[in-house]
Amino acid sequence: MTTEKKYLDCVLVPMGIFLMMAYHLWLLYRIVKHPTKTVIGVNTINRRFWVRAMMQDVSKNGVLAVQTLRNNIMASTLLASTAIMLSSLIAVLMTSGSGDRSSWLVFGDRSDLAFSIKFFSILVCFLVAFLLNLQSIRYYSHASILINVPFKKMSQHQRHHHLTAEYVATTVNRGSYFGL
Repeated sequence: MTTEKKYLDCVLVPMGIFLMMAYHLWLLYRIVKHPTKTVIGVNTINRRFWVRAMMQDVSKNGVLAVQTLRNNIMASTLLASTAIMLSSLIAVLMTSGSGDRSSWLVFGDRSDLAFSIKFFSILVCFLVAFLLNLQSIRYYSHASILINVPFKKMSQHQRHHHLTAEYVATTVNRGSYFGL
């Protein structure tokens, strides 16, 4: 019976990873080639329009832009906090000893080594989610500064050619991509 459960892990885990990778490659292809046919692509386009609208009149839209980006920062902070809290919970489960785990709903091998590998894999996923949300916070914070730069009021020799609405929109979109 134990041998069958080990084979179950050897079949289900690679199959699950393959399906997840195939889906994400297909989704990336759709986002790049047909952005209007995915929610991610439509949101990217709409965020670009939003940034342009916010940068048209900074004195009128500045507070709205910063508050909107602040809300995105708060959402990413909540998700990062949740990910690190769940990482702590998984770490506690990993170190809680080898009590009676037979009643747990776990497929495949239930040996101590298998449980450690499974818990460690989940822990790595939550830590990566935490780091990606931190990166999202970084980009949103950067965008909240850039979106209020009075670009049109700067003299021609002070303008930096890379500080445009397109650059700010790219920064906002990067924050959104890391927050996915």
